[in-house]
Amino acid sequence: MDTRRRILIVDDEPAVRDLLVRALADRGLDCRAEENAFKALARLEREPHDVVVTDIRMPGIDGIEFLKRIKTRYPHTEVIIITGVSELQSGVEAMRAGAYDYVTKPFAVEEVVFAVERALHTRDIEAQNRHYQQGLEEEMARRTFELLESKQNVQQLFVSMLKTLANTLEAKDLYTRGHSDRVAAHAVQVGERLELPARELSQIELAGLLHDIGKIGVREAVLHKPDKLTDEEYEHIKGHTVLGERILKPIEEFAPVLDHVRHHHERFDGRGYPDGLCGDDLSLGARILAVCDTYDAMTSERPYRSPYPHDHACQEIRRCRGSQFDPTVADAFLEVVVPTQAQPTPTP
Repeated sequence: MDTRRRILIVDDEPAVRDLLVRALADRGLDCRAEENAFKALARLEREPHDVVVTDIRMPGIDGIEFLKRIKTRYPHTEVIIITGVSELQSGVEAMRAGAYDYVTKPFAVEEVVFAVERALHTRDIEAQNRHYQQGLEEEMARRTFELLESKQNVQQLFVSMLKTLANTLEAKDLYTRGHSDRVAAHAVQVGERLELPARELSQIELAGLLHDIGKIGVREAVLHKPDKLTDEEYEHIKGHTVLGERILKPIEEFAPVLDHVRHHHERFDGRGYPDGLCGDDLSLGARILAVCDTYDAMTSERPYRSPYPHDHACQEIRRCRGSQFDPTVADAFLEVVVPTQAQPTPTP
């Protein structure tokens, strides 16, 4: 069985195609070439490829449109764009459309080879992550079935499920590693400041651990997007609150935290989502999570920005006291919160 990595070169200049095919074949890669996007799409339909290297200026379908069609049909295929120096804006546009990288003409062959090798490395890591996530989700489903079948083991399976759910989310989005743990810890601190009974503190901690579990249903391209989301992408990611409630609802032990999970992005003034609730119509747990989640999001590394300093985040919470946040909860949070150092995401 041939296990070599497949690379597809698409360029209307025969000399460029031949040069890149030879260079990549010398690296042990199975390299094919096509002269236009129509033939390339037909080849991709017949056989999968790991990386496509394409010129941006071609007759028929140009490189940007070709890129969009590849990412729609074959989202796990990485695409590298070749563009002229005078077309740098097109290279930026290609990155926004999902290209892995772009190389400008005139290029050194080693530039393209290096970009392909990096794309293959990234693709391997993402494939391992998807495999790991799939295994965790299958394990979660199996343990859920066992929980419903055997009440005798309910406590043991309950604890195992919590760990599986948390690991599933972290495997999907490395940028939020530790986020749920920090939100849960701050939520308990706020609850203690408000002198809540132990049972409510336990429920709020559980909701903090699971509040973002619905993000396992968010597309990876949206979750990791380094720039502004489109309206459609924003609506898609907003759905994680409802999906989180739906995931937890079949398990009766989660019943007390469903409102907290569904409504942790609601606002005190009623301008949040998904239901537009306001004031005391929101559970106290949801109001506490709203503050803790926002603080940790601001002070954590994100694909699109660096973390905000602790003092800046606290200033934002004060500014939004009474609009986004319950004033009593915001005050309690500001009295107990201490600076949190989010874990940076390791660079492959």
